[in-house]
Amino acid sequence: GLLCSERGLRRFDIRINPREQQSTSLLSSGTCKACAVWSRDSINSSYVFVGGSSADVTLYDLRMLTDGRGPSSKVVQLYRPRYLAENASVSVSGIDISKNKRELLISYENDQIYSFPICPSASAAGPTVDELDMLVKETQETGSIQRELCSYGGHLNRYTFLKNARYAGPNDDYICTGSDSGHAWIYK
Repeated sequence: GLLCSERGLRRFDIRINPREQQSTSLLSSGTCKACAVWSRDSINSSYVFVGGSSADVTLYDLRMLTDGRGPSSKVVQLYRPRYLAENASVSVSGIDISKNKRELLISYENDQIYSFPICPSASAAGPTVDELDMLVKETQETGSIQRELCSYGGHLNRYTFLKNARYAGPNDDYICTGSDSGHAWIYK
């Protein structure tokens, strides 16, 4: 499995004693506050969305991640809301993926909830390996950042922030979240 923590993204195996687990992060830098494994089909789960102490959420190819000692991890795509700067004073508080695997939901501490398209130029069946390879190349060459489809607000105040937002309902018609103020929020 994967463990997301202030020390980064780490692999773990429940069959191995915790003290014998590898303690280095799979990522070359930064913290990991939220992550979600994404598969373009029900068999292949070699991609992970990772968010930390910045406005960026990154889609990594797990097959290309190193143990932190080798070259930088392979970035497939970056996601960031339009008005947030890379160094904005926000942190990701949650990441979720829609049932059809075409939308990404990101909640931020001290900010809104945003939905993003996952590989919007891909075919209806989901991105092919070639389409993902083209996306990696484009991201590496141009530094392109995927922008949000929409945002959900009305919950912000200086005393609280939303916890992990989730899609809900049989067709992901709702977005549900709670805050540390004890309130629940449901968006349609």
